Amino acid sequence: MDTPALVVFLLTILGIIFLPMERSLVAFAGLIVMILLSASYSFVDAFKAIDWNVMMILLGMWTLSGYLSKSQLPEYIVYEVSRRTHSYAAFLLSLALIASFTTLFVDNVLVILLFGGLAVKAAKTVNKDPLTASMIVGLAANYMGTGLLLGDLPPQLLHSVAGAEFLDFIWFRNTPGTLFLLTLSFLITLAIFYRPWFGGAGRQVDIDVERPKAFDKLTASLAIGGFAAFVLLASLRPLLGVELGAIAVSVGIGVAALLEVIRTYGKREVPSFEEVLRDMEWRVFIFYATLFSLVGGLKKGGVIDSFSDLIYSSLLAEPTLSFGAVYWLTAALSSFVEHDAVILVALVTVKEVAQAFSLDPWPFYWAIVWAGTLGSNATITGAPALYLSLLLAEKERGRTSWRDWMKITVPFTLVSLTVHFVISLLVMQFW
Repeated sequence: MDTPALVVFLLTILGIIFLPMERSLVAFAGLIVMILLSASYSFVDAFKAIDWNVMMILLGMWTLSGYLSKSQLPEYIVYEVSRRTHSYAAFLLSLALIASFTTLFVDNVLVILLFGGLAVKAAKTVNKDPLTASMIVGLAANYMGTGLLLGDLPPQLLHSVAGAEFLDFIWFRNTPGTLFLLTLSFLITLAIFYRPWFGGAGRQVDIDVERPKAFDKLTASLAIGGFAAFVLLASLRPLLGVELGAIAVSVGIGVAALLEVIRTYGKREVPSFEEVLRDMEWRVFIFYATLFSLVGGLKKGGVIDSFSDLIYSSLLAEPTLSFGAVYWLTAALSSFVEHDAVILVALVTVKEVAQAFSLDPWPFYWAIVWAGTLGSNATITGAPALYLSLLLAEKERGRTSWRDWMKITVPFTLVSLTVHFVISLLVMQFW
């Protein structure tokens, strides 16, 4: 095992969480130190470790979300919600529910881009903490991404490694699938946190969201059409034989090119591609890429193999105990290591061990995907999408201490993991 790589990785994670510096810079600096100190990891290896398919998905979806944001459709939706809810607490709860179920179809980073900033603005209008509002939207968006095959990366990894199909997420082995199980555990968890997050004095505070002055229907329609095209093409991807990133970036650039033609030759007032690029959160893009490279250093140095050995030994225990061991081990690791990488390694390991010992791998597959997704909500390194939520809040309240955001994320993560674990144990009895 490459000990220097492991030490640098742990120090980098601690630096990202605790140092009062730009977090993407800390991650990048840690990566450079890892490469310089490691005997087996090079800059070329670090570049290859980045999942460029995921990065292209982000770039394509962020392009569409940029146009959607410029059209002011999200502001219009929030305005209509505020008119019907009348109070800040009800508004924030509605926004969390909208974010959670939108992410069934759309990447969670995109959902946070669309709704996180609006939650921050709403909190500011009623003198509430924008960090709580932004993190609630981020946690909700990250929670339900594994509900369907089209949403987040973990279900797509489950499809790639284990062959899970779209309907398996809805109904699996004559029992409700992950869509219903996650929805149930999310609503129970949300109910547990209702009083501290949505109850009390905040319930009495009226919210007055200003009606958007201009709603660009053309840009909004084309952006929504782009999302619809992406969902359709993504669902047909196995037949097309094209990477999801290629589909996402092609659709995003296609919509951008069409709007540029309309703006240039049709003399219509639509957002320019330059504006959309300028307003993207490039720090999050760098943060994602750097974390992939850092995890790549752990793989190259044999650290991930040690994790595989832990899963290997866990699978050979009594079924309920082995399910619990894999679930909580994955959750613990996903709290600090980028969860997509943890999930991928764990799925491949379970597949190999199950084939060798004639075990049923599916309880462990689901345990890994669920625990990896929910456990990642604990920190911004486990779920980089939460880093975007933090950035949106810090634009209003300034630099935020790790204590402030972890007071929100860690209790939510522990409760959600426990609630979902109990539900999954009950369902497992019927498989």
